[in-house]
Amino acid sequence: MSLYCDRTEPLHYTPERQAELLANYARVQEQIRAAESDHSAVRTADSPAVQLLTVTKFFPASDAAALYDAGVRLYGENRDQEAGPKAAALAAMEDPNAPARWEFIGQLQTNKAKSVVRYAHAVQSVDRASLADALAKAYTNQLSRYEAGEAPAPAAHATGNRLDCLIQVSLAEQATAGHAAEGARGGTSSDELLALAERIESSPVLRCAGIMAVAPLGEDPNAAFERLWALAQVLRAEHPGALEISAGMSGDMEAAIRWGSTSVRVGSAMMGARSYT
Repeated sequence: MSLYCDRTEPLHYTPERQAELLANYARVQEQIRAAESDHSAVRTADSPAVQLLTVTKFFPASDAAALYDAGVRLYGENRDQEAGPKAAALAAMEDPNAPARWEFIGQLQTNKAKSVVRYAHAVQSVDRASLADALAKAYTNQLSRYEAGEAPAPAAHATGNRLDCLIQVSLAEQATAGHAAEGARGGTSSDELLALAERIESSPVLRCAGIMAVAPLGEDPNAAFERLWALAQVLRAEHPGALEISAGMSGDMEAAIRWGSTSVRVGSAMMGARSYT
């Protein structure tokens, strides 16, 4: 079933699965709203509302369609080979006046940039200059092909024609630049933060939108996200438009929101237990 099944072959889901997803979505939203009222750290009554990024990794496009048909528009994926087809399937049935927004949140090899710019409105995991350069080149090439009538526009073209980039930083004691691309949680080092922001902003097709991090395993997330807040202030001092802080997942989003997160990335609490087959 789909609201727009007359436009294309619909993505099928059962009413029971949609009801399950919507119940989970409502519960997570309630948790977010409750966490927003905690002003014990850096949040205030004037802080922006926290966005919920629904992470659909390992779940079918039909689940995204079930949520879309109920009004959900913001999705995250961290594997290009899964994200591309899923975004395309949803785009084929969505209302063109109310498109879904996809944000790439995973470790990204430079050779995947060409694919990612086709569907992603933002890349939250920019952790090194070479990746920023690859995204800028891929976006520019896709835009040129679009203007020549040879290919669709890059996804971000419809929302300002600049790809939003969040800098993924490591919150570990010993950070290694580009570590996220090597298979760890990581991100760039705090010492490289401003240089990478300058590299992003030097491109006419990229925008440094903020900062992203994952709390280190085994550490108090409050301490980790307090460090992230401090780094966000350093970034904002040089780039006032870099206001986003993407932090917090199913298990630690309350701590992240307490320390200024503007966007939480929630998968398991939203989608249910994952099957890794």
